[in-house]
Amino acid sequence: MDTRGLLYIIAARALDSPLKLLEVGEELAKFAEEAGAGELLEFLQAARVMDIEGHRVEIFELAPKCPPYAGYYALGEDSRERGWYMHTILTYYRAFGFDMDVRRELPDYFPIMLEFLGATYGVDDMGKAAMRRDFYRRFIKPWFSKFKECVERHKSPYSQVLKMVERLFQEFENL
Repeated sequence: MDTRGLLYIIAARALDSPLKLLEVGEELAKFAEEAGAGELLEFLQAARVMDIEGHRVEIFELAPKCPPYAGYYALGEDSRERGWYMHTILTYYRAFGFDMDVRRELPDYFPIMLEFLGATYGVDDMGKAAMRRDFYRRFIKPWFSKFKECVERHKSPYSQVLKMVERLFQEFENL
């Protein structure tokens, strides 16, 4: 896996399980520096001096301030289209052989979407690069800025992770 794919996976882990990242903090900081991911370095520094897991739960989980679910922003809280939306996202995952446990998490959970983009980065057989771009344009681009603005409004260190992710998304804008 190349650097960009790995950065997607790291961003997913930061949003979902930051304590695991902190366990390898020194190696990760070195990687971030070599990859030119200053935003990740800033996140790691902030995470070391605060209760990052408590903050993650507060901002993303229990009565979340900024729910990390695509459908929340794209469809609204109470949408009848949500089932079809989830099914369509799963169709993309399956087309790439990307496996996820829908009993553990919903397909529109942003860290899962980032993991998908990371795991499939560089795959270009039978037009799959175009499918990845289409996935981003249909299921992330329409709502990502709202999510990012919400996180920034709460002055969360996660805003640094989202800045890095936004920079990674430029690959889809330039195609």
